[in-house]
Amino acid sequence: MMRDFDKFAPYYDAEFGDFDEDIPLYLNFARRTGGPVLELGCGTGRVLLPLAQAGYSVVGVDISGAMLARARTKARRAGVARRVALLQADVTHLALGRPFPLIIYAANSFMHHTTQGEQREVLLRIRDHLRPGGLVILDLFNPDIHYLSEHTGRVELVRRWEEENGTTALKFQAVRAFPARQLLDVTNIYERNLGGGRVERVVAPFQLRYLWPDEISLLLEVVGLELEALYGSYDLEPVGEDTPRLIVVARRR
Repeated sequence: MMRDFDKFAPYYDAEFGDFDEDIPLYLNFARRTGGPVLELGCGTGRVLLPLAQAGYSVVGVDISGAMLARARTKARRAGVARRVALLQADVTHLALGRPFPLIIYAANSFMHHTTQGEQREVLLRIRDHLRPGGLVILDLFNPDIHYLSEHTGRVELVRRWEEENGTTALKFQAVRAFPARQLLDVTNIYERNLGGGRVERVVAPFQLRYLWPDEISLLLEVVGLELEALYGSYDLEPVGEDTPRLIVVARRR
């Protein structure tokens, strides 16, 4: 399935810009490790900007030029552009030539790498960009068999909002699960009512490959990373059947 994340850029902040439940987690780890911080899949800067505002130098990497353009504008408006460096790159081929004490891959973004081989390759790139003893944090969702079984590709209206110019925007979504491959096919359909009977429609598909806790431990071991902790929420609860997240904290040996 094609992944054109530029399509999400006009809608991302309206959908997720106010989400900040994970920010204290990243700030706490940044205080522990110091900077600079490398954020992979930084998008429009939702996580990156609070870190820069707290005084940390942050390097943000994303494959979408449109997302990065919005992040640059937001960093400039927030007065933190001098502490922010943004780079358009594919994480699977990342080669920055410098190590970091902390690397962040937030909000399911690691799961956009949709084969185990690609996920392994990304972890190798992460390892190569960590200082000895440095930490990486991966934020994944905790797979729920019952939840996954409900996703059969039915299109549903999941969000409606008013944009600054008064235009009504709608988001429809269809999700189909393929458990044998640990894959979710996700298709987001955005519609804007432009008035006069005109409707703008953008179809934005992508895939997610979810991971099970034991698989995470094995992948980390294979690439030379050591699992320090696995949490079930942003409040660092232990992982359980009903906890929503898999917060992976791993270090370079």
